[in-house]
Amino acid sequence: MRRSVFSSVVSYAKDVIWGMRSIFKSCLTAIPYLSGKHDLTKEVTEQYPDPISSKTPDDLPPRSRGMLNNDIERCSGCRDCEAYCPVTCIRVEAEPATDETQIWVSIFDIDFSKCMFCGICTEVCAPGSLRHTRIYGGASPRLSDMVASFGRGPVTETQRAKWAERRKQIEDEKVRLI
Repeated sequence: MRRSVFSSVVSYAKDVIWGMRSIFKSCLTAIPYLSGKHDLTKEVTEQYPDPISSKTPDDLPPRSRGMLNNDIERCSGCRDCEAYCPVTCIRVEAEPATDETQIWVSIFDIDFSKCMFCGICTEVCAPGSLRHTRIYGGASPRLSDMVASFGRGPVTETQRAKWAERRKQIEDEKVRLI
């Protein structure tokens, strides 16, 4: 069935008017959002750290694994944590101090950019010096800031001389007692 030219023009005009009406309604719907006068335009993004709604260390579960901390005074320098770490994020360098029972841990570095917070290192730490804290926000703009150093520093030559002298005194005391 053929349509007349007049009906085709009328149909075309209706389609144009319907399209203009649709565009006008869309603009009316968007104007409140663009001007900020609508109730749905309030901000929903939460800033970090938000002191009101963010979790504090007290809100965390009791066995949560935060950043690692090493009590260097208790550390024996056994290197078990370094050996068992699956991602090799712990580096330990130690040497004997005044006698065989004392160890000088010169370097104890933890690279948090590699750490996956699995907790294996804290489980194998015999003296219990390595533990997870409740601090969980460790972001940094520089990768070098992600390395935490807990070591006592390198041994100086004067320290080595003092330790050698102390070792000699200990051996002399042992000889006198025998």
